[in-house]
Amino acid sequence: MKRRESESVRERNYPVVARIRELKADHPFWGYRRIWAHLKYVDELSVNRKRVFRLMQQHGLVVKPNTRLKAIRTPQRSKPRPIRPREWWGIDMTKVMVEGFGWMYIVAVLDWYTKKIVGYYVGIQCLSCHWLEALDSAVNREFSGGVKGRKL
Repeated sequence: MKRRESESVRERNYPVVARIRELKADHPFWGYRRIWAHLKYVDELSVNRKRVFRLMQQHGLVVKPNTRLKAIRTPQRSKPRPIRPREWWGIDMTKVMVEGFGWMYIVAVLDWYTKKIVGYYVGIQCLSCHWLEALDSAVNREFSGGVKGRKL
């Protein structure tokens, strides 16, 4: 059961609701957070964010969520489980501070089955060509006879 709003509370809320209605007329897509910030910092009203939300809810001024814009989440598959070496590789980059020199970037290619580094690149920049260079070094190291002629 809800309590009725007292007359004194209604009188205190009246100017706040009137100002909220004015702001909503000018900016219909503003939510309660932006309305609260405008009331607090521009109009310099001492008003609580929860109070603004409650008043906007009571008077039907809250922005309705657009369900068409909501992202559709698909269930994530688990990571693939390799059953032999050279089946699945992963590539990653990390940034390391070298004392007296600066930042260095390390791009490493890992074999997911053996957990060993099969290729890498180390440099002072991190560009896409460096990722490709790390991948090329991994392919050349693991498949010395070439990829197409290799039988697993």
